[in-house]
Amino acid sequence: MKINNFSKIIIAFALLAVLFAVSLFLYKQQITKNNNPSENPVVSDYKNLSFVIEGQSVALVNGYAKKESAAGSASKIITRYFGNEAFGDLNADGKEDAVFLLTQETGGSGVFFYVAAALKIENGYQPTNTILFGDRIAPQTTEINDGIVMVNYAIREPGFPMTAAPSVGVSDYFKIENGVLTSKSMLPAFGMPRKMVINTPIQFTDGLTVVLEKINDSRCKPGVVCIWAGELSPHFGISGGNVTNPGAEFDLGTTTQKSITINGYKFTLQEATETTATITVTKELKSLGTCYIGGCSSEICSDQQGVVSNCAYDLRYACYKTATCQKQKNGQCGWTQTQELVNCIAKVLE
Repeated sequence: MKINNFSKIIIAFALLAVLFAVSLFLYKQQITKNNNPSENPVVSDYKNLSFVIEGQSVALVNGYAKKESAAGSASKIITRYFGNEAFGDLNADGKEDAVFLLTQETGGSGVFFYVAAALKIENGYQPTNTILFGDRIAPQTTEINDGIVMVNYAIREPGFPMTAAPSVGVSDYFKIENGVLTSKSMLPAFGMPRKMVINTPIQFTDGLTVVLEKINDSRCKPGVVCIWAGELSPHFGISGGNVTNPGAEFDLGTTTQKSITINGYKFTLQEATETTATITVTKELKSLGTCYIGGCSSEICSDQQGVVSNCAYDLRYACYKTATCQKQKNGQCGWTQTQELVNCIAKVLE
């Protein structure tokens, strides 16, 4: 009987020893994991965040991710950090956030561009959702003004095939609302067609306000012999922005005067009905003295206004965003070669 009780005591001590050893092992494993950056990364770089794109989580590693489009498929989905980043406070918390572009290739011919943001937090960045805004476009610049993100890029002319080079400059606007990146499509973009209805004004981001006041119809009526077939002629009023005359008015026509330029704004009529008019408003490039900035990516400094380029994007163009276009010592327009500009270009070329 005593031997039996002694055996029980020995067994109990053995079990306690085993439990202690297991607990010690698990504790050491947890300590190792907590001290291993690869197990618990502190994401201080927005190029290593995880973003949700088209409902799928994509974990970037140094701005790159690749995975199978389907189990066992040879086709890959490749996501890349494209860049064109801008910095500013997007959620009014006093911290400098980042917004940038991502691209994703899904195995076809498309290269889809997404805008994403990384909100600065205490120890790193918090990713936002992503928003698709173009396929095979030509990105130009990204800006943040008063919490509004403006993404500038070039698209193809309406009706042109995807193989054509993008040549029409447009802008999209985005904003953080309750921690969510949202599209501010209600903000009209220069260079994009806009359908207007009578007495409903639209206002552009620079303060330009356009209102369709009426549509004159001079078309020849059925059964009437007319010398001229006539046309639909929308009548507009404009104010604000760069408009010098607050009561400025003008007419456009479906067959005669299809476009007009006033105070640096070009208004082009795309189409009209008895009740609506679709117009495109473009803004002339800002003059810097006798030198002008041109090109799809604002990469050209010359003495000619409205100079265009082939819209092929180069990472060096981002360096010109803060550069100065002015007359140089040789009397020619050009980018002033500051040390900042030289260093920026050198870094891109590394």
